[in-house]
Amino acid sequence: MESTDAFLQVAACEDNISRWKAKIRELETKIVEEEQKKKRLADKAVEVPRDKIDTIANEGIQLYSDALVISSE
Repeated sequence: MESTDAFLQVAACEDNISRWKAKIRELETKIVEEEQKKKRLADKAVEVPRDKIDTIANEGIQLYSDALVISSE
């Protein structure tokens, strides 16, 4: 009887290990996906200030150009 119990316990351990390994693979996949999402968002966060900088720079260039036109008149 003890041999049968030990066999069943080994089978239960193998089942637990298998389920936990599957869960680990699932979580590793989620981690990779979340890291990719974080990178996309970080890249996008950098784009916003870049657009703002370009807009402000263009406004500054336009104001400078307008000032040159006025001063040459």
